[in-house]
Parts: sequence; structure tokens; C-alpha cells
Amino acid sequence: MPFRSEQIDRLMRPRTVALFGASAQRFAAGNEVLANLREESFPGVVIPVHPAATEIDGLPVTPEIAALPTDLDAAVVCLPAPAVLGVLRRLEEHGCTAALVPTSGFGRQEADELRGFARSSHMAVHGPNNMGLINLSDRVPLWIQHRGVSRLRAGNVGLVAQSGSAAIFVPRSSRDGVFSKIISSGSEWQLTSADYVEWLAGDDDTDAIALVLESIADPARFRAAVASARAAGKPLAVLKVGRTADGQRATTAHTGALAAPDDSYRALFDELDIPVADDYDELAGIIEVLSRPRRSSRGNRISATTISGGQSALVADLSGRFGVALAPLTDGTRERLDELIPGGTPSIPLDVGGGSGAHASYTDILQALADDDTVDTVVIVADAQQTLSLSELDVEADSWAAANTVYAHTDKPILFASSSALSISPAFADEVTVPVGIVRGFGPALAAVRALAANRRPVTVDREGAADVGVAPEILDSLRKEIAAQTGSLSAELSLRVLDAYGIPRARSVVVTSPADAATASTTMRRPLVAKVLSPSIPHRTEAGCVITDIPDDAALSVAVSDILDRAAGIAGAAAVEGVEIQERLDTRLEAVVGFTSTIHGPYLIVGTGGVLVELLADTAGGLTPMTADHADGLIRKTVLGKRMDGYRSIVPSTPVEPLAELVHRVSLLARDLGDLIGELDLNPVLVRPGTGDALVVDALLVRTPAKTFN
Repeated sequence: MPFRSEQIDRLMRPRTVALFGASAQRFAAGNEVLANLREESFPGVVIPVHPAATEIDGLPVTPEIAALPTDLDAAVVCLPAPAVLGVLRRLEEHGCTAALVPTSGFGRQEADELRGFARSSHMAVHGPNNMGLINLSDRVPLWIQHRGVSRLRAGNVGLVAQSGSAAIFVPRSSRDGVFSKIISSGSEWQLTSADYVEWLAGDDDTDAIALVLESIADPARFRAAVASARAAGKPLAVLKVGRTADGQRATTAHTGALAAPDDSYRALFDELDIPVADDYDELAGIIEVLSRPRRSSRGNRISATTISGGQSALVADLSGRFGVALAPLTDGTRERLDELIPGGTPSIPLDVGGGSGAHASYTDILQALADDDTVDTVVIVADAQQTLSLSELDVEADSWAAANTVYAHTDKPILFASSSALSISPAFADEVTVPVGIVRGFGPALAAVRALAANRRPVTVDREGAADVGVAPEILDSLRKEIAAQTGSLSAELSLRVLDAYGIPRARSVVVTSPADAATASTTMRRPLVAKVLSPSIPHRTEAGCVITDIPDDAALSVAVSDILDRAAGIAGAAAVEGVEIQERLDTRLEAVVGFTSTIHGPYLIVGTGGVLVELLADTAGGLTPMTADHADGLIRKTVLGKRMDGYRSIVPSTPVEPLAELVHRVSLLARDLGDLIGELDLNPVLVRPGTGDALVVDALLVRTPAKTFN
């Protein structure tokens, strides 16, 4: 259930706090919280609750919940797992606004009962299994580790981390004075990261939000929270952990095997225009630039200056990996650089130490790059490590002097990329008097550049905007009832009716049940022919040896049908065989795969190169559904299939993408309407006619029950 921001307000800025789990005999978790509060001179009232003690760390103790104030803002419940639920129930009855539960180690029954209570309670419940939260802006550390990150200076970035260790180590990997709030959200059995994102969107002390996520339980709620942050002008960045699987998912359709567990998350973040970090260092680099006065980049093209040819080469090598482009520079800028660096090479990355003559000032060079229309972000590569001596740092004096001057004469983002991940020298940081980021390492700096170009697109909360194909409600209702009644792979007849309902074009075919019927039924089809079994018990017909191609005439067709029926009956039993499908053999130079698999974020759709080598080639691009034909067009063009359709080396003639994109669009609408019933859909191959682009489904596999649910 959604929670009023006032409840989180009272958790973040409590006036009265009840503390459970502090001891008069030993330094327990509750004592850690109390020590943090007292160290920060918390101005509110802290009330330890203990059934036997009369005083804890100099504070009077309340023996029971009934004796607590009735206007209690928050309770911190640092108790063993078996005791937590009973205390929460009594706190709710007493009228407590919010409870923070750091406790871990719940048994299955305890966890189920506490989760059920949290989801139905009108009291806001934070956790369990977390470090707590720290309001650095107001100096309120409800944190179970004493002398930890609670001693940081306040900044302007809110950090929400489901991982407790991330809530500790991301701040320790970042410059002091960056964070406004640090929220370790833990298991999120009630309050979620989305609730805190929405709250931070309205927090005057927070200008940007960083997330460390393990999962998103409610994608619609998360989408709405991101929309609030975007509307407030507060950029987000995310590190998603748990992105790989120990092994490939067991799936019936190829689509599920081609879609990694993290793909739907990547698609969601891409759709929401949220930059993604791959590790703590990258996230720290992004946080560093987002903590600075906001200068939004128009794109990901950089100018990069170095004083080393080797550094220039390394930046160039890494830029493509991080999705960053080297600015091409205008002819006018190149001419200007020829004047400023005689004998140099006027290209990006720019080695300002190159050339053969006397150089102009670093400031003039940097200003020329900042003025160039092809440059979105100005990157200054420097040696800023704490391990350098002052004399070594003096070599960089020109770079920081240039940044200090040019910052006032451009509205573009400027950042320093220190050449290693070592800590930044305080001496270097002191000399950079303008508020630009100094990022540790080339990779994190390039990730930060990518982040500066994100958070620009508006967020669509209602994803029903894709144009419909006009499936009549009564037809859709009838199909849903039939699909709901099935398990495993849908029958071929039902699968084809589903495709036809959405106008998804497919190759002409006939179905026969005996060799005698084959020649008559296929009279109007051009030879050669293809014959394949129809059986929901044999989803991959080629692998089962139940597909015969290049059938030249009626006699061979009769033999092929007989062989397929016999072979299929031996595999699945005669009762599970619906018949044999006969099709004309089509041009197979362009084979596509189109499909979707169900995820927590909705159906995730892929398109790419299909055929029998579909999993080996793994040439696909994907996104969440529904999607427009234009979005599908963009996905296709990312793949090798798209490059081949563009007429690559005349392997096939240039072939329009639009018909295949329209087919993908229609499949995405099918997924939107039926994705809750169809766990996997696999169209492979979809044959694309070279030259015309006409796309026809040859094989369709629709699966009623997902092989595995995504977390």
C-alpha cells in the first residue's frame, strides 16, 4: 500500500524515538543506535524500552509499550527475530507512526507472518535486514553501526541501497560531503526503494538520487516514483546487483534462453533513461558529478585532453566500451587547434603535450574545445592521485588553472578524470576552485559522462500508448478463456488463431493427419515443400527430427508425412500428435526470431537473427512491451540481422525493416494483452523476403506456463 510522505517524514525527522534492543549490561545493537544519536546531539526524545533495566547509558527506561507517548514518531526495533512481530503489533495498536527493523535471521514462518503484517499495517515499516537510515541533513542517524558513515558531512545526494554493505561502502568510496540521506532499505517487506525515491523527490536537501537495487517488487510503483523525481528535476543513477545466473534458465522457448535475468531490468532503466553503473566505483563516479551544480549534457560526445599519448590511446580504447563518443570537432576548431598546438594532431583525445612548436596556454586550448558545437562534455585527464608528491602534482597546475577559468565561460559539463582509482590528493582538490567533479579512474569518469546525458526523457507511467490492432473484445475474451484452460505448450491450432487475431503474418500452410491426404491438401502449393509435426509435446521439431525439407513431389511428400507421424508417435505418443503441417519452402537467407518471456516488469521481447543456430549466435536486442513499430525498428537495427538487411556486402539486397518492425509491434501488443497467460512466445524462424522485407512466421511456439519466474 502507498504511504503518505508524512509517515516517512516522521521516520526521517522524528521528534520521539522508542528504542528496543539496547542493554544496560552490554553494547548491543540498540546501544549502537543510541551512541550515534547522542554523538550527533539528536534534539528529540529517545526512550529506551526494556522490561527490567531502569537506566541505559544514562537515559531512563520505559518498561512497556503502553507507557510510551501516544504521539510516538518512530521506533527502532533491534530485537531477536522471534520477538519482532509481537512488538510491532503492540506498537501499531499504540499508534506509533513508523518502525525501523534492522533484524535479520527470520525463519520461514516468522518471515511469512512478519511480511503479512507489514503489508497490511497502517504503520510504516522499514526493513527488515538493514543497517537503518541516516538523515545527514538534519543529523538523525538511526543506524546500527556506531562510528560508521553516520559521521559524514552532509551533501545533496540521496542514497537508497537494498544492500546494507552497499549503504556502507558506496559512501566510503565517495568524497565526503556528498550525501544528504543514506537509506539502507533491506528486504523491503513494506516500505520500498520506490517510496524513498518519491520522498526524496520532494526533499529540499536532495538534488540527485543514487540507487543500489537487488530487485523491484512493484515496477508500476517504481515507474511512478521515477516520474516524480524527473518532474522535480532530480537525476537518478542505479547499480543493479544480482544480474547474472549460475546457469541458463530452463525454458521451453528459445526466447527465454536468450533473455538473461537482468535484461528486463536493463530495458526498464533504458526506457526510464536512468544511467546504470556496473560496480561501486562507477556509481561513485556518477555520484561525484551528480553532486555538483547541475549541467545537463546534450549527449555523450566528449572532448578529452591529456598530457600523454598513452593516456589518449587508453581513453580512446575505453570510450566505446562505456557508450561514449569522441567528438569529431568542426573544421573551425581543428584549424584553431593547429594554431594553438603547432605540429600536433587536432583530434580527440587531444594530447596537449604533443606537437613540435611552442604551445598556447592550456586555457585557450580547453576553451576552444568547450566552444565546439560537436562537444557535449569536457573531460580533462589528469594525475590527481593522493600518492603523488607536490612537485609531481605541479605538472597538473595548467589543467586545474584552465578548468577554473573555462568553467565560467561555458555552460557545458566539465569533469576531471584522474588516471587511476586511487584517492584524490587533497592538494589537487583544493586547487580546483570551481565545482567540477574529480572522478577516480577512466572507466568511472566515462560512466559519469554517460550519466550526464541521461535523465532527460519524460517518464511514461501509463504504458498503454502503443497503437492497437483492433482485436475485438469478445475475441480476446474467448482466447483468454481457451489459453487459461491449457498447460504447457499451446496447441498448434490455438497458437495460430492467436497470431491471426493480432494480424501477425505467417507462411501459408495446411495440416494433414495422414499420408493419403497430403498431396490433395497441398495441390496449390509450389514445390519443393516442407513438412513438420504438430504436437505440443514436441516444441522443437527440428531437434526431434520431425521436420523434413526440400520435398520435391507428391510421392516424396507421402513418404515424409508417414515418416514424421511414425517418429512423432514414438516420441510423444499418437494421442499427442495433432498432424503434420505442410508449407512451401521459402527463401531462408534472412531468418529472424521474435518472441517474449514474462518477467516481473511485464513481457520482455526480443528480435534478432533466428534459425537453427539462434541460441549459438545470440544476436538479439530487446525491450519491454508494448512497443511501437518505431521502437521495434530501432531494436532490429542494433542487431547483425539489421545490418544484413541493410545490404551488408551484398549478401542479400537492401531490405526494408518496416514489415518486420510492424510484426514485432503486433507481437508486443499480443504480449500486453495475453502476457499474464502466455509465459513464453517463440516465433522462429520468421522469414524475411530479401528485397521486399515481407515477414512471415514459419514456426510458432506459445507456452502457457513460465518455466521460471523472474525475481
